[in-house]
Amino acid sequence: MDADADADGQKRKRTFRQEPKKKAKLDDGSAKLKSGFGAKLLAKMGYTGEGGLGREGEGISEPIQVVMRGTKGGVGIVAEKSEQQRREERRKAEANGEEYVDTSEEERRKKKQKKAKAKGEAPTAAPRPKKTVFEMEAAGMHVPLALQSIIDATTGASTPTSGVSLRGTHVVPFETSLQARVRRDLNSFSEAFEELQIEGEAIPAQEWALEKELEALERQMDEAEDMRSRLQSLRTTSFKEASEGLKSLRAAYPSKPLHRESVAVIYPHFSDMIASWSPLDDALEDAAAAFTELADVIQPRSRRISTQKYTHPSEALVARTTIDEEEAIKRGTTSSYETMMLKLWLPMVSSAVTQWDVKEPHPMVHLLETWTPVLPPFVAKRVLEQVTRKLSTSVHDWNPRKFKRSPHTWLVEWLPYLRPSDLDPKGTGLVSEVKRKLRHALQSIDLSRGPLAGMESWRKVFGKAEFDHLLTTHLVPRLAAYLRDNLQVNPAEQDLAPLEAVFAWKGLISNQTIGELLRAQFFPKFLDIIHQWLSSEEVVFGEVDKWIEWWRDEILKADINDLPSVAACWDEVYTLINQALDLGSARLTDLPAPRVESARASPETPQFSKSVNMEAPRPAPQLDEMTFKDVVEEYCAEENLLMIPLREAHDTTGLPLFRITASASGKGGAIAYLKGDILWVQNKKDKSVWEPHGLDEALVAKAEGK
Repeated sequence: MDADADADGQKRKRTFRQEPKKKAKLDDGSAKLKSGFGAKLLAKMGYTGEGGLGREGEGISEPIQVVMRGTKGGVGIVAEKSEQQRREERRKAEANGEEYVDTSEEERRKKKQKKAKAKGEAPTAAPRPKKTVFEMEAAGMHVPLALQSIIDATTGASTPTSGVSLRGTHVVPFETSLQARVRRDLNSFSEAFEELQIEGEAIPAQEWALEKELEALERQMDEAEDMRSRLQSLRTTSFKEASEGLKSLRAAYPSKPLHRESVAVIYPHFSDMIASWSPLDDALEDAAAAFTELADVIQPRSRRISTQKYTHPSEALVARTTIDEEEAIKRGTTSSYETMMLKLWLPMVSSAVTQWDVKEPHPMVHLLETWTPVLPPFVAKRVLEQVTRKLSTSVHDWNPRKFKRSPHTWLVEWLPYLRPSDLDPKGTGLVSEVKRKLRHALQSIDLSRGPLAGMESWRKVFGKAEFDHLLTTHLVPRLAAYLRDNLQVNPAEQDLAPLEAVFAWKGLISNQTIGELLRAQFFPKFLDIIHQWLSSEEVVFGEVDKWIEWWRDEILKADINDLPSVAACWDEVYTLINQALDLGSARLTDLPAPRVESARASPETPQFSKSVNMEAPRPAPQLDEMTFKDVVEEYCAEENLLMIPLREAHDTTGLPLFRITASASGKGGAIAYLKGDILWVQNKKDKSVWEPHGLDEALVAKAEGK
């Protein structure tokens, strides 16, 4: 038992020494090929243990080798072909008599060639021709005595270099041959000598180029000195003499950029000229003309203002010569000339525009006509914007019913200079503001006073179509109502004032429109009087005929009578007279009532509103007088204010409240009510206090929230 225990104890004895790990040999499966079930099957199929598988041995000769890839490795981390596959491919290529090419080696070779091509490696230079010492001396190169004979250290014999070729057919290794060193030194001397010969041939051309460059520099120095002396002499002359001197300088140097130097010469003269300048009294036409002639001198080519008023004779010469490059002016900066006009000219003109009476346009128009061709575009734009603001203010303050002078007297001259947005009658500029004013005036003027001043000029501004539409929409209905309510046909004592008020618009409204007005509002009354006259016992047909001729020949005249609508009415008149003559005494009771047939509207006949109709004449009612509310609403419309009912009443008087505001949203402004002919406005600080206000700027300020 003890022995067994000892034996068991020895079996259970353990050691803690670390034994070196032995790498397990890779089993390629060759051991099992010699015995085992698979070997027996292969032997039955003709495999002898050597060569490849198969009866002819064309199969693989080694088992397929497994190549392990790491757990985190992807495609390409190991070679995709194992060594066994490479050996098999090499064996098959040798068996077939072919040359084996490893695909990985071929890929590496292609990558290397592609990389060398990308780097742009220069191809190997062609070998230089072989030269002997005699050939080098014949070419003019001196060969040192030390190099005329060499000693071969291997044999100790001295070999003359006269018979040695620098590029022999047999290449001697560099490390063991003194002849290679001598050949290399002679080759270096030969190359250096050839380079010196090439440089020597180029020296005359370089000397000629340097001489020409020196001549050009001397010529430039002479030109710069001449220009400096000329410019220096112009500083002490007058403005006119300086201008002539700069023109002659440009003629002498047509390709030189002179804009900075020329402005430096002109600046003090121009500054003295406008120190006490009054632009509206004197436009300085001579100075503007001088700047026009000096445009190619004082302005850089990149900023030059094109003008056809003057062309300098040197322009043709500049086109045939090489133009010197000038320093480019950065975007957003001004040239010397632009800076001069901005600092000297613009402040004087801006001050003049501020003090200018807009109703006297000629001085300012003449000033801009004179200077616009030579002004930088941004300076001219700034002045025109300032003028446009003054014109807008004058149009806004114009009241057609109060002022006899129409804005056309001061606006028409500015039309060529205004922007397209200011000229559009349907836009929001100057002309549209005038149109709005005229529209309100046509709706409220006293027609007995005749047309507004300047209507013919506004026709040219608005255009015929827009102007005719304005009159047809806002004036013709009022003329029809005016004839209907004020014209009375009375053979005993005829008042022609209403008819003359309509004829006063002749030329502004077409004859066709006047004919339609007469057909609708005059001839019904005229025929009614003729019918009454012919139905009376005291009628004298000769008097009736004379009275009709007076109307036709003296009042309406031929241009109106020839209109189809008026001619049809006259036919109705004569038809009525013939019926009375045919009836005899029965006319007193049987004469039919007159009726004017409505003529078809021709393409040229405008279509009127409902106020122009053929209703029977009625007693002329009295015109309703304008209430104070109408006056306030009209004032608010002229000042672009809104008068909005609040649906509330004043606590004390019970009168309706209104909000008068300049905001398009209808908020803010002032709260007011009307009592009699007084406008009461609420105090913003103490809302229980109501103050009387007039229709003036104070009301506008409150409406704007000031």
